Amino acid sequence: MRVVPGEPRKENGIRARGRAAAGVRATCDWLRRLGAASAGPSPDGRLTVAVDARAFWEPLTGVGWYLYELLRHLAAVEGLRLRLYGPTLFPNPDAPGPVVEPPRGPAIEMVTGLAPPGRWGRRRSVLRALRVLEPLVFALQRNAVLFAPNFILPRAFRLARGATVATVHDLAFRRLPGTVREETRAALDAQFHRTLARASAVITVSRTVRDELLAAEAIGTARVIAIHHGPGHLSARQGGAPPAGTPARYMLHVGTIEPRKNIELLLGVWESWVADDAAAPALVLCGRRGWKSDALHAAFDRAAAAGWLHHPGYVDDDALAALYQGALAVVCPSLYEGFGLPLVEGMAAGTPVVASDISVFREVAGEAAVFAPVNDSAAWKRALVELAHDEILRGRLAALGRERAGAFDWSTAAARTGEVLRRAARDG
Repeated sequence: MRVVPGEPRKENGIRARGRAAAGVRATCDWLRRLGAASAGPSPDGRLTVAVDARAFWEPLTGVGWYLYELLRHLAAVEGLRLRLYGPTLFPNPDAPGPVVEPPRGPAIEMVTGLAPPGRWGRRRSVLRALRVLEPLVFALQRNAVLFAPNFILPRAFRLARGATVATVHDLAFRRLPGTVREETRAALDAQFHRTLARASAVITVSRTVRDELLAAEAIGTARVIAIHHGPGHLSARQGGAPPAGTPARYMLHVGTIEPRKNIELLLGVWESWVADDAAAPALVLCGRRGWKSDALHAAFDRAAAAGWLHHPGYVDDDALAALYQGALAVVCPSLYEGFGLPLVEGMAAGTPVVASDISVFREVAGEAAVFAPVNDSAAWKRALVELAHDEILRGRLAALGRERAGAFDWSTAAARTGEVLRRAARDG
């Protein structure tokens, strides 16, 4: 059958050329976007800082809240351009966004996905190939400072030439490696020294961690700066209703359920206490399920059935504030910490604190807490029983705690961090 040339074929050719031209224009627009994202120094003279913001892609715990509060207090600071980077520059189209919306302000810029246009730019194979080149694309963006708020530089940052500032929250992966998630420990083992070696400055969240880092690593003392956290993120909240089922009289533990928190000690103390006194206050454990904790959760079920434990899991801010304000005491039996935000949150709420007798808790709480040896369950039981029955002691600790919590301020922490970033840019 003979095909007669005519208008349909001509029209199809025009359409094909039109689609090709549109594809070229879209590709050129994409390249211009990459160029704009790679503009280097801010045209208005602000210091351009790349911030690893991956912590916002999961429910916020210690490191996530640390970054959130720093950014919230730096969001309107003149002279800074804080460019926030998520898990990848080339996300899948159906990839979830951040769990929490980052703070907003004139100093903050969220660097969104840079995937190419059109259907081919949405193909997973194309995006995987682009991610191989991601460190090169990121290096072209010429940020003056690279800020790693979670110990190490992410892979995408590693070829960039900006001055590096890293925050070290603790040295648990060295001091208590068995309590750390295996993938976390592997990443730190592989990248921690590399990040320290290139860092112009290292921030620690306490003097205790600064001393530990200087004792363990060959790093100049002038490069390591201790900057305390502020008072958690709940200090301005009045509190709402506590989670359903919260007992009328209880003591509170806040934190991810994981081995370093030493929750087994609390379970043993409470089991003994309830056996001696049926009117003992309940134990409320607030925090999401962590790693290496299956046996603990089985024990939680048994304790809940016995009536002396309540585990609401991860709760929103209003509920958490209500739990702090309603507790007889906040209990912090950790084997090791780098700071201890629940101590400060408890003190700020006017709630007495009982904590492990470890150096960082002494640094944070001073005379405003009761301390018990980290593995002495009998000493913990004596301290908790005394606190439960001594209203005068609780009132004294509440007053001391509020005063002590006033020494921790996010505005101060953010201002000092901003100065470290500026100094790193000058020195780098």
